[in-house]
Amino acid sequence: METEDPIDGGEQGAASGDDRRRSTAMTGGASQGRRFHGGSAMIVFVLGVACGIPAAIFMPGFLSEHGSVVLGIVLGALLFVTVVLSLVFVFRQPLWRCLFQRTEIEVTRFAGPLADVARFAAGQKVEEATNAARDFAEIVLARYAWVSTRRWLIASITGLIAAMAALAGSALLFEQNKLLRAQSGLLTEQNQRIDIQNALIDTQIQLAEAERSAQIGPEVVEIGALIGAERQTFLDGGGNIENFGLFNLSSSTRGRIIAASLVARPYRYLAPSNANPRDAEGLIVTALAQRRDALADPSEFDSQQQVRTDTKRLVDRPVSPERGDLLTMMSANSILDTEALTFLGADFSFAEFRRELAGGLSMRHARLAYADFSWTRMVGSQFGAAQLDLARIENAVVRGTNFSSLPADEVAEPFSADGFDYLPTRMTGVSFRNSIIYNTAFARIQAIAPLFDGAVVAMADFTGASIAASSFRNAIIIESNFEGASLLSMELEGAIVFDQTFLEKLKQAAAPGTFVAERWQLTPISAGEVADHPLHNEMTVQVPESAYVGIQAWRISRVEQTSD
Repeated sequence: METEDPIDGGEQGAASGDDRRRSTAMTGGASQGRRFHGGSAMIVFVLGVACGIPAAIFMPGFLSEHGSVVLGIVLGALLFVTVVLSLVFVFRQPLWRCLFQRTEIEVTRFAGPLADVARFAAGQKVEEATNAARDFAEIVLARYAWVSTRRWLIASITGLIAAMAALAGSALLFEQNKLLRAQSGLLTEQNQRIDIQNALIDTQIQLAEAERSAQIGPEVVEIGALIGAERQTFLDGGGNIENFGLFNLSSSTRGRIIAASLVARPYRYLAPSNANPRDAEGLIVTALAQRRDALADPSEFDSQQQVRTDTKRLVDRPVSPERGDLLTMMSANSILDTEALTFLGADFSFAEFRRELAGGLSMRHARLAYADFSWTRMVGSQFGAAQLDLARIENAVVRGTNFSSLPADEVAEPFSADGFDYLPTRMTGVSFRNSIIYNTAFARIQAIAPLFDGAVVAMADFTGASIAASSFRNAIIIESNFEGASLLSMELEGAIVFDQTFLEKLKQAAAPGTFVAERWQLTPISAGEVADHPLHNEMTVQVPESAYVGIQAWRISRVEQTSD
């Protein structure tokens, strides 16, 4: 029975152990190579992010200003890498001989050492098999090193190019955003300049139109001279000035008045800045600007001055001063009745009435849309059946004036009621802001959204008036009659009244369902608060004190809506 040679068995065990260690080493080398590839890719990625983000944020300006230099550096780096790779490829055999003692690592070289390993192992030639395995491992490692190095170089170059491309795109994007912001600022400035230019062009056009329209001025002056001459002739003939009127004028003069009113056209002209001689409060503010040290609270003065000096270069809407001058000259020469002129076609729309007093003026049936009677003392005037849509009677004193619609029995020749009970006075959008209105009738007028904001409305008659969407914001209402008036959407915020039952009485007097008293509430206020109203001093002059002095005042405010 044969026994095993212990020495041979030990040698074989040692050989087997060496083979296992070599196999483990090769397997570990492969796994380490995979980890090396993953780690190198991560390192390249981290370096790219760490370098690319700061460069993209802080270098757009440099890249945009030195683009040729950056491009030259990139191309130079690519050329350098290409040259290095070419040299490595040309001298790969000496390099591989120095590194791996091998110069050829083609796949066909794997077969020889592998066959030697198998042959020596079969012949139990451990040393020869070990040497053959060592040769095979060297070839495998050399091949793996070459492939890994090549892949790493290709991946690094590709990553570098991609990083540069991304960096260039980011830099260009940042620069583009910067240019867009600059362009947006330029466009905003350009739009502002265009707006200014358009405003100047509009001013120029309006002034050119004003110049053309003002050419009728000499004709208006001549008409005034004719009226004055014919009036003097009437007086010289023994006539009474109280009897002088429109029909005492020659037919040619009346015809010229009508023609002039039709030829004169509305336009906008340059508005004087903070210089209205009829604005007493504005004059006081302007005067106090020279003595601000005399004021107890200069800050309040500054706010008032800012409001009054913040005026536009042109008047805010077209007017016709020439038509206003015709009315002024006629009223100054005691020609107060204009109905015949209106019947023959005279048009006083857009008229800007500049005379301080419009006393006894009779303009029934007149066309006065967009007319301006602001800062006028209108006393005892008649406007029945007139068209006063969007007219302005602001900062005025209106006393004893009748705007009521004309009953059919009061319509005089040559006009006719044509079977209607009334000829309505149309006052849509008319504005009485900051005016004193006393003992004035608005019965049965047709007015949508008339404005009485800040006005004093005392002893006014709105019987049967249709004043839907009217506004009495911050107004003072004293003993006025709203019997049968349509008060849909009436605005009363801040209005002051002197009757605690005002809201209930207004609801009962108004047309059924047109006023909801529950939307409003009354709050008692002191006499000092009433005195703070801008028109209080003027009210003490125009309105009898018995109507409000010593009587508790109440302020109207809207009831706040609460949700359940």
